[in-house]
Amino acid sequence: MTVRAVSEHRATSPAGGIVRRAARNLAYLTGGKSVSGLLSLIYLAVAVQTLGIDVYGQLILIYSFAQLVTAIVQFQTWQPILHFGTAAIAEDRLGDFRSLVRFAVGLDAASSLVGMAVVAGGIWLVGPHIDLPPETLPFASGFALAVPFMAWATPNGLLRLFDRFDLLLLEDNVEAAVRLAGSLLVLALGGGLVGFVLVWAASVVASGSACALLAWREVRRRNLWAREDAPGAPVAQRFPGIWAFIWSTNFNSTLKLARPHLTTLLIGGALESVQAGLFRVAQQIADALATPLKLMVPVIYPELARLVAARDFDLLRAVSRRTLVWSGLGAVATFAALAALGPLLLDIIGGDEADGAYGMLLLLSAAALIRISGFSLEPMLISLGHPSLALAVQTTATVIYFPALLLLLAYFSFNGAGFAAIGAATLTVLLQLAAVAYWFPAEAPAAAAQEARS
Repeated sequence: MTVRAVSEHRATSPAGGIVRRAARNLAYLTGGKSVSGLLSLIYLAVAVQTLGIDVYGQLILIYSFAQLVTAIVQFQTWQPILHFGTAAIAEDRLGDFRSLVRFAVGLDAASSLVGMAVVAGGIWLVGPHIDLPPETLPFASGFALAVPFMAWATPNGLLRLFDRFDLLLLEDNVEAAVRLAGSLLVLALGGGLVGFVLVWAASVVASGSACALLAWREVRRRNLWAREDAPGAPVAQRFPGIWAFIWSTNFNSTLKLARPHLTTLLIGGALESVQAGLFRVAQQIADALATPLKLMVPVIYPELARLVAARDFDLLRAVSRRTLVWSGLGAVATFAALAALGPLLLDIIGGDEADGAYGMLLLLSAAALIRISGFSLEPMLISLGHPSLALAVQTTATVIYFPALLLLLAYFSFNGAGFAAIGAATLTVLLQLAAVAYWFPAEAPAAAAQEARS
């Protein structure tokens, strides 16, 4: 085969086509996220320099508590929307699809009510133990009103299902734009912590509302809600295994999403709000520069779900290999950029007060990029119908992480959180890789794919 023939084969291979489609969606999201990432660094600088790192830390502790509660009570309804909705639409079972959406919206509503109650009451109990002054607790409890807009995940799942990543990027852009405009307004009016808490809550309401409106518009545009359905079988009968899938993915996501917010609260409790603020500054810079890599997770998940629905396991293997290689290369490049730009960004955002966050920035960046280098492993396990394995991995890593975090905070103070993050990321990726490696031989992928094609 000539060099040209090899090139043409690669360009037209199914795996290459899927990776290119994922790259196109990644380009949509990266373009939008680049805007929101830049805006987030600007509003971060405004908030830190207006409040000071200590009071900014209090803002982050309030926000992190609401995020932690949301992560615990929230059903990750975007996952069953993708997992079961993909097949329902492909098989033209639109009644089942509408039933699935109603079911997911009901779960979102229930989790929102519980989350509001826990945030409103829980901050009075937790606040004194995480270095929140008593005078901050009344308006901190009011942040509960924003919880429903953080908790619903069905609109996000619908936009992913319809491959509308160009619309998904608007959600983060709206949030960042509202925070920037609000932060500048608070600065101009000479406001303080109360003003910034209101701005953070307003940004959550605005972004959640935008996502819901865009998803509903897309459903109506595709005529998927054109008629009412007669009463039918319960969702559990229409989609066998849905409850087991929901509980597994919910616990799995809770462990993963709650970890950074609980870490922030533990730093505030074990150390002070200053360290919590520095931790968040480092985390936000690392997240902003690593955004393109982190976005590959929601981009690749729908592609994996389609391959599993088609039972094309050979192609699934090829796609996963390509994405792992590219994510590893991207992780190395991103870490180099963070190491070079970190001091400048910290100085712009927080001045001398933020200098102490550079070491944490490098540690958190290394941990995030280790996880991102294996980003396709967990979506693959879930798409293949093994959410319990993904849950077992996250449970094991979390059970080890938090005792290690407290121990390392005691011995290494602030930077101990970074060392714990690196250890947890390494353990998680290794366990996920082992789980995927175990699954593939057991399923005889080549035979399954051949049977599906014949």
